[in-house]
Amino acid sequence: MENTVTFREFEERDIDFIYRWKNDEKLSNMIVAEFKPFSYEDAKKWVYGCMGEHDTYKFWAICTNDSERRIIGWVALSNIDRANQSAETHSIVIADPDYNDGIAWIETEFYLLKYAFEELKLNRLYGVSLMGHKMSNTIGELLYFKTEGILRQAYYKNGRFYDLQYIGILKDEYFAHKDAGDYEIMKVIRRLRKIRKG
Repeated sequence: MENTVTFREFEERDIDFIYRWKNDEKLSNMIVAEFKPFSYEDAKKWVYGCMGEHDTYKFWAICTNDSERRIIGWVALSNIDRANQSAETHSIVIADPDYNDGIAWIETEFYLLKYAFEELKLNRLYGVSLMGHKMSNTIGELLYFKTEGILRQAYYKNGRFYDLQYIGILKDEYFAHKDAGDYEIMKVIRRLRKIRKG
């Protein structure tokens, strides 16, 4: 089964997309980040800042898997710590509503897992999300991340305090699940249906 999305470096043609969606307050509603309007100049700086190689972070444009490779969202690894061999999943944003069925999100997580453990040779990948963010909370369980802790009322957003959920997966856990075929897309979709029913 061919992937619905692919990944590439940011390009200048992405600036309009970033300007539009960084100013969409609804999109940022459940992201662990404060919403603030972006000027067009802010969007340009943000895109240029995401380009290339950096010691502690790496950004990708999530794109359509066709010849156009049109941006539909963005994703990053942050807090890349080579000494402790860890990194944080960061900013998984699927902005294009045509790709918001969950499949693009799963494919993006697959990409991050492979990059973290097979390219960077890390030992640990972790993430944080607002409790109540259905997709973030479900994806962690779906892909065998373990809940490592809950920080109660740790983040203020949308006029209220949210608990923060921390999840993580280790290299040995990733490879064990990969070798068992647990990351085959149809297996993951079946597991997603079970989680949603439960």
